[in-house]
Amino acid sequence: MSTISAGTLINNGLNWSSDTTGNLVFLTNGTTTATTINTSQYMLGNVLGMGAGVYPAEQFFLLGTGYTGTQATTAQSVFGLTNGVTLASNTIYQFEGMYALSKSAGTTTNIIGYGFGGTATLNSIAYIRNYTWSNTGFTTPILTLGDFSPYGFIQTASSTSLPSENTASASVWWIVHLKGTVSVNAGGTFLPQYSLSAAPGGAYTTAAGSYFKIAPLGAAGSNISNGTWS
Repeated sequence: MSTISAGTLINNGLNWSSDTTGNLVFLTNGTTTATTINTSQYMLGNVLGMGAGVYPAEQFFLLGTGYTGTQATTAQSVFGLTNGVTLASNTIYQFEGMYALSKSAGTTTNIIGYGFGGTATLNSIAYIRNYTWSNTGFTTPILTLGDFSPYGFIQTASSTSLPSENTASASVWWIVHLKGTVSVNAGGTFLPQYSLSAAPGGAYTTAAGSYFKIAPLGAAGSNISNGTWS
């Protein structure tokens, strides 16, 4: 194993050294770990003072196995997560999500609302939501532009309802696509959720392959640009 000698990067107070496992460690003020490059060449550390593990270009969650929720009318996690993703303060993020939910029992009329929970406080949020549903399967949607306007522009993290589905059949399949931005004031968790207006008689299952991804764009409170905008 090669040896890394300790040193100091001039004019910014960032020290570097190696730990006992051969990781390259960068310290601020000689004491606080800012960033680590491990022996697998992954960069780990903090983003704006908040633990982020391996630095991601974006934070991504993909549901590998279907998750069955509950019939409660209170907000619940789309993916069965407790906390969701941790976001930094004073930061604007872009996000995208795709949820596929279905149930096969119960005919009580219910309306699904989608939104976000968590401990982060928000300056603002804005996203479009496109959706469709069917009584026969994910591949046979019936919601078209002639039935309803499938797009909505949402500016709240609170649960926002979709039109009621046809509950004459116990079986219902929903497909929802979300895309937008969120401006975080105080950092904390951000959790994709849905809620039901009534217990339908059968819980919804989020299908494997449903996902949510989110990535920082820049500091909150100003226009964000990347490139040659003028």
